[in-house]
Amino acid sequence: DHAEAPAFSIMKKVDVYKDCLLWKSRLFDMHELLKKHPDEEDFAVVRPIDDGECVLMGSMTRNQIDRLISALDPDGTKPDLQIDLMDPELQRPADGSEPYVEGCPPHVTPNTTVREIYLIMKVAHGENVVFVTRDGCLLGTITFGALMQAKK
Repeated sequence: DHAEAPAFSIMKKVDVYKDCLLWKSRLFDMHELLKKHPDEEDFAVVRPIDDGECVLMGSMTRNQIDRLISALDPDGTKPDLQIDLMDPELQRPADGSEPYVEGCPPHVTPNTTVREIYLIMKVAHGENVVFVTRDGCLLGTITFGALMQAKK
């Protein structure tokens, strides 16, 4: 039964150094990531650990990245400006505006079933993506579209 298939069987594997934002990123790196992945909407924010793996720290949508670049460098003159994406002000702006970074993105373990992921995405959160992690380290992503395609 497909509903009992594990997350790792339908996830899209992520190259943490090419497909994600490091927790300390330059505006240039953010811009390049958007250009390199024109069809992606959600990006993990990760922090490298010793063995080449990266811990999932947060996430940003394409729109949030665009908004942050525009807010911090409206004239495009500071591409080397480095941003700490774990700055609490980016997750909960003092002015009450929309956050730039999601600090606790939805994530599941590799053995979470397709049925459970569906419930997390549709019922609990209304999310478009969940991240697949093992011991906090990012392995891959599952979008709602991919989940529904896999169910057929």
